[in-house]
Amino acid sequence: MKVHSVFSRRVSLILLVLFGIIIVFPYVWMIATSLKSPEEVFTPQMRLLPRHWRPSNYSDVFAVGSFPRYILNSFIVTAAGTLLECAIAFMGAYALARLNFIGKKALFLLIIGTLMIPPHILMLPSYIMISRLRLLDTYLGLILPRAGAAFGIFLLRQHMLTIPNDIADAAEIDGTGLGDMMLKIYLPLSFPVLVTVGVFSMIGFWNDYYWPLIITSKSEMRTLALGISHFKSLEGMGQWELLMAAATIATLPMLIVFFLSRKTVIENMTTGSVKG
Repeated sequence: MKVHSVFSRRVSLILLVLFGIIIVFPYVWMIATSLKSPEEVFTPQMRLLPRHWRPSNYSDVFAVGSFPRYILNSFIVTAAGTLLECAIAFMGAYALARLNFIGKKALFLLIIGTLMIPPHILMLPSYIMISRLRLLDTYLGLILPRAGAAFGIFLLRQHMLTIPNDIADAAEIDGTGLGDMMLKIYLPLSFPVLVTVGVFSMIGFWNDYYWPLIITSKSEMRTLALGISHFKSLEGMGQWELLMAAATIATLPMLIVFFLSRKTVIENMTTGSVKG
């Protein structure tokens, strides 16, 4: 049994390493290509590392078109959109988990049902709504259709149902109002899940391509995901090292968010919410 256990662990470790290499290798190739010269990108020999390192490719990216503006737009849309989505998800989850009103169960089922609708089907009605509100080529137009995501409401609601009612009952006896109940009790207890919702929201806003493509016609309102595609069309097939540099720049913020949030979520989830 002991030999079998050791063998199983080694096989599992080998498989995990292989899968890790498969997942990481494209990113390594992207970064390596971003540091190559144009001559080294298209060569018959498959060479991972460049012979002559060219970090100047990254500065060249910022000199092309409106790339700094694309980055600024993505940061604005991602930050504002994530805050708005987290606020809506938290308040909606609190209402569905802790408040009693007519039609609460039907409303929750309706919200969950929206998760089954392909997002591309919603683009036409969303475009019509944003167009009638005259929000095309605006930050609000880029943010609003994604701000009421059902996944965050569902995740936070399920977490709030696990919080003991004794905490809320004790707060009500002390005269705690609805606003203080949400902000001073349920918000700290729901912080790990809220961070998770925020991370998913940030990734969604940052990587969104089709919605900015539909509602933006001005170059100064394009986000980074759309800007990279436009950058490729501008530069043609001979500037792949710059395209890879742009893709690396676009990937870096979400990698930082992932590593920072991963540690925060683990620490908060392993810390007891009720002490004493």
